[in-house]
Formats: sequence, structure tokens, C-alpha cells
Amino acid sequence: MDYKIEGMTIAITNMEAMLKFYTALFNIKFKELEMFNTKLYSGQWGELKLLFCPADIARNTATQNRHQFDIVVSDISKTIDVAINNGGVKMGEVNEDDQTLSVGIYDPDQNSITFKQLKN
Repeated sequence: MDYKIEGMTIAITNMEAMLKFYTALFNIKFKELEMFNTKLYSGQWGELKLLFCPADIARNTATQNRHQFDIVVSDISKTIDVAINNGGVKMGEVNEDDQTLSVGIYDPDQNSITFKQLKN
């Protein structure tokens, strides 16, 4: 069977901070939607349809790591700077092995993202 992930919904606690972070870091343009007597935000992240839903509407009570992404970037230093300047928190130092540089970043809702830069 063939599979393709079309979309993903993320339960959000701090909507304003998360919109700022994901817009600045990934250049996602969000549209506000009125649904379920609240505001949700929809955007396109590459080929993935992304929906931010308030955590209370989704009945999500987790306080950390409702998801984790591993993302390959072209410039890890620039990615770290943009993330931190938009509410992200660095989880430690940049790790290096033979093939990659990598670092963990918490987004404003405390979900971890691992950014990797491949070495040439």
C-alpha cells in the first residue's frame, strides 16, 4: 500500500506564541478559521496541511511533547537564532558526528524539535 500524510492537527496551549514561532521559523502563512465556537489556524507546511487547534477544544491535557519533529535544515546556526528569537528554547549544545550537526529546540508549547544539518 502507498501512504501519504495529507495533514496534521496540533493541540496548542499558547496560540499566539506558537503562530509567531512557526511563521518565523518555517514561513507558514496561517489563516484564521471559525469552528467549534473558537478560532483555529490553518497553514501549509510544504506538502502538509497544518491545523492549530486550541488544546482545550482537542481535550489535550499534555503539558509537553504532544509531537516531535526531526527536521533537516541547510544552516543550523541561523535556524537556532530564528528559533530562539521567536520563543524557542535550546535544549543543549549542538552535537556533531561524522554526518550531521544536530540540536534540540523546544517550541513555545514545550514540544521538542530536532534540527539536523547534513555535512557535505
